[in-house]
Amino acid sequence: MSYQKTIFSICFGAFLLCITMSNASDKISLQLAWKHQFQFAGYYAALHKGYYKQAGLEVTIVEGGVGKFAREEILEGRAHYGIAGAELLLHRKDSEPFVVLAPIFQHSPSILLVRKDSGISNLQDLLGKNVMLLPGKKDADILAAFLNEGISLDSIQRLDQSYNLNDLIEGRTDAVSAYITNEPWQLIQEGVEPVTISPQTYGVDFYSDCLFTTENEIKKYPHRVKQFLDASLRGWEYAMSHPDEIIHLLLTEYGVKKSRKHLSYEAESIGKIMMPKLVQIGHMNPGRWRHIAKTYEKLGLIDANFPLDGFLYNPNPVTDYQKLKKSSLGL
Repeated sequence: MSYQKTIFSICFGAFLLCITMSNASDKISLQLAWKHQFQFAGYYAALHKGYYKQAGLEVTIVEGGVGKFAREEILEGRAHYGIAGAELLLHRKDSEPFVVLAPIFQHSPSILLVRKDSGISNLQDLLGKNVMLLPGKKDADILAAFLNEGISLDSIQRLDQSYNLNDLIEGRTDAVSAYITNEPWQLIQEGVEPVTISPQTYGVDFYSDCLFTTENEIKKYPHRVKQFLDASLRGWEYAMSHPDEIIHLLLTEYGVKKSRKHLSYEAESIGKIMMPKLVQIGHMNPGRWRHIAKTYEKLGLIDANFPLDGFLYNPNPVTDYQKLKKSSLGL
């Protein structure tokens, strides 16, 4: 064996050893997109059933809330992993180095919520009406639905999201962006019959609640990324098969203020948009992401033919052994 081959073998072996050793009892944090609720059931299951521990991971689950966004927490180095919607693609366009590991929801829970007694039942009925939306591009699927229906956003009165359903109940807004998994139940409890308007009706079908991290995390810790993803998906499989157990956990360990009935409604609604009996949890189709990119392109939010290269996680990348050899030899 030549001298160079010997050096390469030693360096490559050391490289593999470092990957293995660096992942022993790794401490990492997961930033949720919102407050503790069934929306994140799989991660609680992975933690409390010991799946993360079995993978050599010490995971802290961090609650979200108003003004606390996972992408910002990760960019600032306060979290390693996060949950966000398909708008991650727009931030990738802005050179933020995010990589989607898995979309947990096959269909977005985003809807517009209106009162039935308002007589509003579709997007055309909202012309000239007050519509409460999230800031910027965070409700992009709803914005795209208006576009697909040929409705200019200038023809509605856009209000900033207040996160207060009383604004709809008391008539300060005619429609509000919401989650099908949550707010319709709340409205019913207030004695108000809801009507939901879904972007899917207008040909906009986004992924949602995507588990993501950064290019740097994947580059430095490829093993723990895969371990974290696998344990998380295993947790989701358990949670969707044992919803009552996770609901009890949320009520007793996480201080969730929702009632058991409300959490049960949320769990049932999430099952409908995850479809775990029909689609493998976390399944990701590049074609769906290209469709999402095309939708953003129509909105003028992204350039035509924006490349998805590096945005979608590949757990088994092809190793460039020639590059690795040159690097190990300092060439």
